[in-house]
Amino acid sequence: MNRIDYSVSRREIATDDDLRLTYRGEPFTGEAVETIGDQLLFQVFYVDGIPHGPDREWWADGPLKSEGQVNYGVPVGIWRTWHHNGQLASEQEFDDEGDPIKVRKWDEAGNPIES
Repeated sequence: MNRIDYSVSRREIATDDDLRLTYRGEPFTGEAVETIGDQLLFQVFYVDGIPHGPDREWWADGPLKSEGQVNYGVPVGIWRTWHHNGQLASEQEFDDEGDPIKVRKWDEAGNPIES
């Protein structure tokens, strides 16, 4: 699988007129990441320049910050975000068309927040 790292290849990565990710002028298929040293900051998978697959982001010191699934550019299923302390911050559910179905939120102590 192809892998590009924004922190290394930033000048060769672009978004074309129809918002597809390109690498060296061609629509990219594979894994795009950004790192600081060995630490992943984000990871997104692409097919022909369109996000497709897992989408994850980490806090700079390592804990997971967010994760979800994309189906050809459309968020689907459950997307979650976490507070820096590791406590779940939000959960948003999307249908197969990318429309939000349900949102739940919590504060840093884990107490539910009214939406």
